[in-house]
Amino acid sequence: MPVTVFPELTRRHWLKGAAAAVLAPRLSPAAERGSETWVLFSDTHVAADAAAVSRGHCMVENLDRCIRQVTGLAQKPFGVLVNGDCAFKDGQQEDYATLVKHLEPLRDHRIQVHATLGNHDHRDHFRSALTSPDDLRQMQEKHVELLSSALVNWLLLDSLDQTDHTPGLLGSAQLGWLDRTLRQHPDRPAVVMVHHNPVPSDPKGPATADPAKEKPKSPGLNDTEELLRVLASYPNVRALLYGHTHTWRNTVDAKTGIHLINLPPVGYPFSEDRPTGWVLAQIDKEGMTLELHALNPNHPQHKQTVRVDWMRA
Repeated sequence: MPVTVFPELTRRHWLKGAAAAVLAPRLSPAAERGSETWVLFSDTHVAADAAAVSRGHCMVENLDRCIRQVTGLAQKPFGVLVNGDCAFKDGQQEDYATLVKHLEPLRDHRIQVHATLGNHDHRDHFRSALTSPDDLRQMQEKHVELLSSALVNWLLLDSLDQTDHTPGLLGSAQLGWLDRTLRQHPDRPAVVMVHHNPVPSDPKGPATADPAKEKPKSPGLNDTEELLRVLASYPNVRALLYGHTHTWRNTVDAKTGIHLINLPPVGYPFSEDRPTGWVLAQIDKEGMTLELHALNPNHPQHKQTVRVDWMRA
């Protein structure tokens, strides 16, 4: 769902323009080589008060710094994807008003923004502030989106279960949508984005074999196994991007070979040894390179890269 800070450009026009940017000659050296640039934000945690501070960080100041870096890129990104926890704590309307105001420089540079929901967001307030009135919903309760460009399909999921409650949940209806969408679009590599972190399965198996007993809750995504089961069925799915834990990390799922990539927070870290910042995603015909842009250029992980090859090993 495109953020309405860029209301004059519809999603259809944006996708048409995005495809043209890749295929048109002499737009830029990168475009001529058949590559795309995307920008990934996560956990902005913007509060109504632009001067608000949490864990020693002013969230809006961090967001503004990230946006200035993005608008200064030599190659304009196809879009900015914000991976949940857009709002500070419980998704107040005023939080989103402040967020939209500070996203305006992206509108001025004709860069669209697409967002997912996290546990600190409020679905109705998010809808009213960040989605277009004529936005075509593919699901009634959850916010899902397929973004297709010349080189990649992005699938944005909604793991918000209850506002200001830590665990996340996709649910069977959304998993069904994901399965159908992947089945209908096998033509490009696919990257899936969800706010909550995947929860490792217990190698010893479930604690109880009684199906009547509810699974124990975790702080992450409580239907991780179901999600990975869907993704494993489609060899074009190469990466699952998530936020929530406020860190920068890459692992590879042993069963599927899918990269599990934790995006760093824009707003604040949980500990000062972790970076804040954003990620540049450079996509080409062979794969995707993710590069961390830490707000502290002296952070040891600044400019660290992760390479995702479209072909599974």
